[in-house]
Amino acid sequence: MSVTITNVMAVSLDGLIGKHALESDVERRAYDFTNIDDRDFVREQLERADAVITGANSLRASGSTWRVNNDKGVNPVWVVLTTAGLDAGLGFWTQHDVRRVLVSPSPVNQDLCAKHGVENWVYPDQTVRRVVDRLDSERLTRVLLFGGGAINKLFYEQGLVDFAKITLCPVIISGVNSPHFVNPGLSHSIHMTCISSVLKGDLVFLTYKVKK
Repeated sequence: MSVTITNVMAVSLDGLIGKHALESDVERRAYDFTNIDDRDFVREQLERADAVITGANSLRASGSTWRVNNDKGVNPVWVVLTTAGLDAGLGFWTQHDVRRVLVSPSPVNQDLCAKHGVENWVYPDQTVRRVVDRLDSERLTRVLLFGGGAINKLFYEQGLVDFAKITLCPVIISGVNSPHFVNPGLSHSIHMTCISSVLKGDLVFLTYKVKK
């Protein structure tokens, strides 16, 4: 497999990715969880990516994908893992300049997909490996994993993550129902080697290689 998967996440000091599951980037910036430096960092990653994988809740929180042309002059393909589909009112549906894919165990949003040119890849089992194989077959090899915690867990569990680029944010959230960077319950520990660390203001940008 020639696909390289890089998990890109902003994480609090206590390992959380927000106060609640549907928290938007605007809300996070309002309490200094992230800032313009982190936004610029994410944009730089998108400029070198062929595809982005994210979960339905992450997409619901933002409402739409990022629009950033990569070094090939196109937006990365956005692949959204979902079981129930997405609400019709999201801006995601009208982003006709972005190739968008819903991945689900059974067909979802069929009318909306047909109307707005969104693909629906249906994989009843072994979803994440089949998604990676599909991207590999299309030579979409530079893949960013944007989570959230449930999606990240699936990819780490199956040994599919190669690198992690973590923005460590100077805040402790400690929310009882706050979403985790990786949801609890991994069957084994994940070990990494730190490649670089960059301090910018109060944020620390960490790059790790996953040990396999």
